[in-house]
Amino acid sequence: MRTLIGICAMLIALPLEAKQCEFTVSTPQPILLAGKKQTTAVKVAVKGFKMKSEKERAPLNIALVIDRSGSMTGQKIERAKEATIQAIRRLDSRDIVSVVVFDNNVDVLIPATKVSNLKNMERKIRTIEPGGTTALHAGTQKGAEEVKKFFEKGIVNRVILLSDGQANVGPSSPAQLAELGRTLGGKGISVTTLGLGSDYNEDLMSRLASASDGNHKFIESASEMAGIFQKEFNTALSVVAQDAKCVLTLPEGNRPVRALNMEVSINGQEITFGWNQIYSNHERYMMLEVEVPATNDGRSLELATATLSYDNLETKSADKLSGKVEVTFSSSESQVKEATNKTVMEDYVELVANLENERAMKLRDNGDIEGARRAFIGNSAFLDSNARLLGGSVRLSRGVATNSMNADEAAAPASQWNDARKRMVEGQYQLGAQQSY
Repeated sequence: MRTLIGICAMLIALPLEAKQCEFTVSTPQPILLAGKKQTTAVKVAVKGFKMKSEKERAPLNIALVIDRSGSMTGQKIERAKEATIQAIRRLDSRDIVSVVVFDNNVDVLIPATKVSNLKNMERKIRTIEPGGTTALHAGTQKGAEEVKKFFEKGIVNRVILLSDGQANVGPSSPAQLAELGRTLGGKGISVTTLGLGSDYNEDLMSRLASASDGNHKFIESASEMAGIFQKEFNTALSVVAQDAKCVLTLPEGNRPVRALNMEVSINGQEITFGWNQIYSNHERYMMLEVEVPATNDGRSLELATATLSYDNLETKSADKLSGKVEVTFSSSESQVKEATNKTVMEDYVELVANLENERAMKLRDNGDIEGARRAFIGNSAFLDSNARLLGGSVRLSRGVATNSMNADEAAAPASQWNDARKRMVEGQYQLGAQQSY
């Protein structure tokens, strides 16, 4: 049975200024066991300042990209039209909106324009009729082209993609869609992907979202659509900072091992990464495993330093923050245990378990049902062990129950596994990206 011990932490608190994000560099325990080389973790987190009201929000520049292929017939397309209309009603004259529809062809139903004549927009949206196949890549690309017409820093630039099917026209692999997401994300445009029903490709949709720093959601029933659209617009309307770039530097002797929850660039002792947007009163973070050398009892060691820069959408300034984290070493195991930062340790354990959850899912994909069951059960035991070590963690206990359920679903018929897998991918994504809904 695995447990996580000796996982470091000394939080350096930074003074907060009005209308500035909170930046912290921390580790699960401030004290490590002396006399041995070991692997620990560094958490680099940014939390958006609280927006007082929607009056202070940044303008939106949003393209709604709606699948109108033949599989969207009936309640799906009707609910999609209503959800789109309700979402647009949240906007005002500050905002720019476009609507793109696609099957095997792509049409711009509403070109990017300031929100003004809502009745005319609603009339056009109600004309959408389903038919044809699914050019998902081209639809997303066209939505991004509409966003680019009015793209500028200081506003929220986003594509929201809704689809219920497989991409079967044009580029269709998860890698190809991830590359599109990476390109758009690099230009400051995030893509949120909303997968409807049982037939869409969750790997493709989640990777497109992840590469662009967007959100991803599994909509099991068409009746949920309006609520999900509203939640997505809530996040877009709460962006307080964008283009957040971070550099984490390790001193010589400390070795970066792996990032647990996002793509980073590792160049020697320097790790770079970032986020397209930071939301009001919401934390986003990167967790890095670090190998530290054996150090004598009573000594201290700098674990890492970090700098963050971002565009503040409230003050219209370019803010820069910095922080660092140190650990000390002790030969007392009880002292190491007592110093644990419970919240950061929970984050760390959850992310390690998240990666194991992904591995178990891939075993099931490859037909190794028993291997997948064992991996899910082992992950449940891992979370339970660490929940007990932390004095009864409610967060980790929820993961125990989830992985136990996953073990049962791994042995279920293909149709049941299909929906279970979509829920797993959604959960893995939301945990890794700290999605706000």
